[in-house]
Amino acid sequence: MEIVDRVDKNDKIIGQTTKEEAHKNAYIHRVSAVFCFNPERKLLVQQRKKDGLLDHSVGGHVGLGETYEMAAEREMKEELGILKNLKKVGFFYGNEITPRNLTIDHFFGLFETYLESEDIKNICIEPKEVEKLIPLSLEDIVRDMNQNPEKYTVGFMRTINFYIGKNKLSISLVEVK
Repeated sequence: MEIVDRVDKNDKIIGQTTKEEAHKNAYIHRVSAVFCFNPERKLLVQQRKKDGLLDHSVGGHVGLGETYEMAAEREMKEELGILKNLKKVGFFYGNEITPRNLTIDHFFGLFETYLESEDIKNICIEPKEVEKLIPLSLEDIVRDMNQNPEKYTVGFMRTINFYIGKNKLSISLVEVK
């Protein structure tokens, strides 16, 4: 069982729990996500193996004793087989309702990195987790998220909105229900 820190809405640690208990009981816990941009400045969107949903380039839970950055680096190595310098975008609280009406509460740490052509060649996706990576412009992602929200994880929708706002981009926000 994966042990994670349980946090409050201010990201202060208030205890520990398992990932499963956190999801079952709507305990707030930490997740790291990375936006990887290719040389054409398109975001590499991950199609998840487990459910086919589109998601962050890299993402996963922050384990007990890990920082957001440590978890982001670990997940990047596990899911894509590469390690790049990460730039912190920021941290925020967000929740999501699953298709089974389960509320999942996450405190997100979002990072970004820019990949060179050589990095792209060295990507080795984890076949048990990642179906494929799809390079898309932020504008195309937002347009499609608004038209087909069921194709995307709610967490990804929340991080896209956070990224757009944090960087003051002139892109419409995603409608997240």
